[in-house]
Amino acid sequence: MQTQLDEREPSERVLAVIVTYNIGKAIRHCFDSINNQVEHVIVVDNGSDEITCRELRQIAESNPITLIINDRNEGLAHAYNQAVQWAKNKGFQWILTLDHDSQATPGMVNKLLDGYATLDRQGVQDVGVIGANPYDVNLHNYLFYGPPEGQDQLVEDNEAISSGSLIRIEIFDKVGLFNEDLFIYYVDTDFCKRSIQSGFRVFVCRAAKLLHREGRKTRHKFLWRHAYYDHYSMTARYYIMRNSVYMIKKYSFSWIELYWIGRRLCLDHLKILVFDDERFATLWCSFKGLMDGLRGKVGPMDDAKVTASARLRGGR
Repeated sequence: MQTQLDEREPSERVLAVIVTYNIGKAIRHCFDSINNQVEHVIVVDNGSDEITCRELRQIAESNPITLIINDRNEGLAHAYNQAVQWAKNKGFQWILTLDHDSQATPGMVNKLLDGYATLDRQGVQDVGVIGANPYDVNLHNYLFYGPPEGQDQLVEDNEAISSGSLIRIEIFDKVGLFNEDLFIYYVDTDFCKRSIQSGFRVFVCRAAKLLHREGRKTRHKFLWRHAYYDHYSMTARYYIMRNSVYMIKKYSFSWIELYWIGRRLCLDHLKILVFDDERFATLWCSFKGLMDGLRGKVGPMDDAKVTASARLRGGR
């Protein structure tokens, strides 16, 4: 089967990397959506369960993909870096980073490449990242920017989410690899900030639609209003809080940026208290993340130990 990039110049070699972790059969949706849009797909698995590993082996048996199986969860940043190093060794010019539960819409990669070409024609030579336009399938709405009709196709921003971001391989020589201290969450924000500090610019391509799932949202009615709650795991809540502190300590945020970070964290914790079935254990994990962030702890945590401790404390 011919890929959608066959009509482009041979130099535009794109590698897509999908990082998997306990996604099971649902990985098929992500893989099938991108397989025919890029020259090659590499899947990096972070110590998943047997169901996921079996599904990945079946995909590899019938498709010419590269499969890297890590013995344990090494984190999103480490997995991306494994793919970047592989892409460098194989001579790829581009890497497209994807979450395992995202889906590329038809022609998404071509639209991202067209975005680079458009900026190049306009004399913009310092593009670091160009991201897709994420559409939240839970909310049935675009997360940040609306559809491209009647609007500029390319919007400059401070960051693009990692899933659906197209990056030139040569950028990593100047910006560095993804930050493994973060493990997961804010990996994309950190890379975009370092890109901007290195003199590059970040853009979002409105026309390149990416189907994205932000957490496991459920709709609730509270008093006279309806609210959506992201059912992140206790582990996720730990990293979100810890890495929020890490980012605030590392970078100079404007007062308005700090306001929105603080506002989101306050709303998140209010919703945990109201809607989460394990509210006190989840809040304790978030508090643990806050304290570890203030202490400067980075890298992976002992998931089982922290979660067990949270449930013990939450049950008191």
